[in-house]
Amino acid sequence: MDARIPARPQSLPERVQAQSPEPTPKPTGGLERAAGLLRTALPFVQRFLPLVEGPLGAVVSSVLASHAAKPSAPTSLAAGNLAPIQKGLARLEEQHQTLCEQVATQNSSLRRVEDRLESVREATDRNTLEQQELMEDLKAVGRKVNVVTVILGGMLLVSILLNLVLYLHLERVLP
Repeated sequence: MDARIPARPQSLPERVQAQSPEPTPKPTGGLERAAGLLRTALPFVQRFLPLVEGPLGAVVSSVLASHAAKPSAPTSLAAGNLAPIQKGLARLEEQHQTLCEQVATQNSSLRRVEDRLESVREATDRNTLEQQELMEDLKAVGRKVNVVTVILGGMLLVSILLNLVLYLHLERVLP
């Protein structure tokens, strides 16, 4: 009956411990556990980092190589050698603050640009409406000018005809 029950899959720390040639005592604290995991993953990371191109891979690889050359005890970090880490965190906080200020400045600039763009859109819409109104007014004036031209042309034609009739009438009356 025991043969039918499948074995429970092992987690990564259990597999690493099962593969290690010497039994290691169980770490009790979280920092010790993290240091133990770091020690087991260190050879894999050292093999992988030279494949990564660029200065970041070289820096991390050299740090890990120097870290692997001198064995460090997790108690040295707990003992108070946190000054470099605190300095790094302070520098990161300063960079984060600077970045936040830059993002805020860029956001305000984008809002100003957006407001300007909106005012340009509104001005363009107003100009378009004004141009449409002017076109309608121009068409109306053109129609009125055409009507006046037709009326004046008709009056000129009537005047010429009346002058011709009067001339002919005067020739008959005055021989």
